[in-house]
Amino acid sequence: MRYFSSAAAVLCLPLLLAGCGGAAQDKPTAQDDAAWDQAMTAGRDSFELGRYTVAVTQYRKAADLALLRDDVSAITEAGYDLAVAQLAANTPDKALQTAQATRQAAGVRGQTQLYSLDLVEAAAHYRLGHYSSAISSATQAMQSSDSALAGRAALVLGLAADAQSDSANLQKAAAYLGSLKKPLSATQQADQAEIQARVLRQSAPQQAEALAVQAADLRRNDGSYRDMARALALAARIASAQGDQQKARALWERAAQSAAAQSSGLNRMDAQTLAHGSINKGNYVPPEDEAAAWARDAGGVSLRPFEDKDAQ
Repeated sequence: MRYFSSAAAVLCLPLLLAGCGGAAQDKPTAQDDAAWDQAMTAGRDSFELGRYTVAVTQYRKAADLALLRDDVSAITEAGYDLAVAQLAANTPDKALQTAQATRQAAGVRGQTQLYSLDLVEAAAHYRLGHYSSAISSATQAMQSSDSALAGRAALVLGLAADAQSDSANLQKAAAYLGSLKKPLSATQQADQAEIQARVLRQSAPQQAEALAVQAADLRRNDGSYRDMARALALAARIASAQGDQQKARALWERAAQSAAAQSSGLNRMDAQTLAHGSINKGNYVPPEDEAAAWARDAGGVSLRPFEDKDAQ
């Protein structure tokens, strides 16, 4: 069976993370292998094109084929990719269910240490506003020997800790990201800058704002637009706290319009946390649309200024 690394959106698109497939296994039949391979390839291709619901269908098919063969490595890989696609499709509740089902299926087959699933669960909990659970799962994922995976977990830890005003875990996330070996990827540089901005926004707001803008620029150049919008919203919050409302409104407008443009409908994410830092402990109700929240903070702006009004 062929296992490949896949680009996967864990928190906000695109958070790049290698897939969790392991060494090749003995294949029961060539036909079974071809079917699994085809479903996984179709899922990956659909994901990279932004067709997340199609990717979900293909990864679900691959997971069923893996169960058919009782192949634990294939189960964990397909289950992980399915959960990631569900996160990308803005259904974190379903992603959490998939991650837990994958962990159960892997556990009865003897595979229990799955840091990639810890990361998916951390991201899903964060998106749902379950910050304490996100911190717990992210801390577990940071134990991985895979520095890319552990680094993404540190980002989730920092975001969740900041949302919950947990300075100890925010500092822990910043320390981990600051310890990564150089040279750093653009993603790692952006993660480091964003979390450091959150650490410094009270004590050194001007430096924090510059770091948030730097993170946004890095994510833009890397094509990580949802992460970019979050960094812009952070910069807006810092500018607003310093009394520069004109700059804050401009940054919120940019974040809002980017978020709105990323889907045909408004995204369902943690708008209150990103725009205001509100705490929604144990809140299972999806927060309001982030694009709408940021547009309101900008003073009311058109989310889609280039939309064809005559076509409506």
